[in-house]
Amino acid sequence: MKKSTIVIITILSLGVGFTTAWVARNLQPIQLEAGLWLGDNARALPDFELINHDGESFNRSSMQGKWHLLFFGYTHCPDFCPASLQAMADMLKLIDDSDVSGAIQVVFVSVDPDRDTPEILKNYVQYFNPEFIGVTGTEQNLNVLTKSIGIRYFLDRENPEQTSYLVSHSSALILLNPAVEFAGLFRAPQNIQAIADDLTKIIERN
Repeated sequence: MKKSTIVIITILSLGVGFTTAWVARNLQPIQLEAGLWLGDNARALPDFELINHDGESFNRSSMQGKWHLLFFGYTHCPDFCPASLQAMADMLKLIDDSDVSGAIQVVFVSVDPDRDTPEILKNYVQYFNPEFIGVTGTEQNLNVLTKSIGIRYFLDRENPEQTSYLVSHSSALILLNPAVEFAGLFRAPQNIQAIADDLTKIIERN
């Protein structure tokens, strides 16, 4: 056999080996440290209509083309909400790949629209990170979104005029893919290094 033929066969064999390894790696289910990846079971969000912290419409179209992390809460929350928003701000700093961190948009969804006006939301979320977005809407419009992804909340007040009250709400971080599908979640308590690693795996693979 000619030397040139041997070289060609060797190169082709190496190429097939690399391709096989790449395919095998990318066909493996994504194994997360801190979250749940829905993979092929990701489901599209229904049409919904909220408003962002600038008073502009926020809907499915607003989220197309980018990964989103949704957290549900309220600005009067005494501890968990501010701690979670700070954790997400810190988590983004732990992602070494700027392409990955730049592909993620954090959205704080207030389930307390009577007190959380767009102006209040803007000041609140941007205290933690100027790139964070705050959104809210009527109870009816909020429920279209929350019920589609299993988020629950309850306003602990006796009447609509009551101004001092607590709100019970789900604590999970919801991950939406660029097709605006419910693609994964991270339950509390959140390990920010593990979440940063998980998001890097997910986004680099997709």
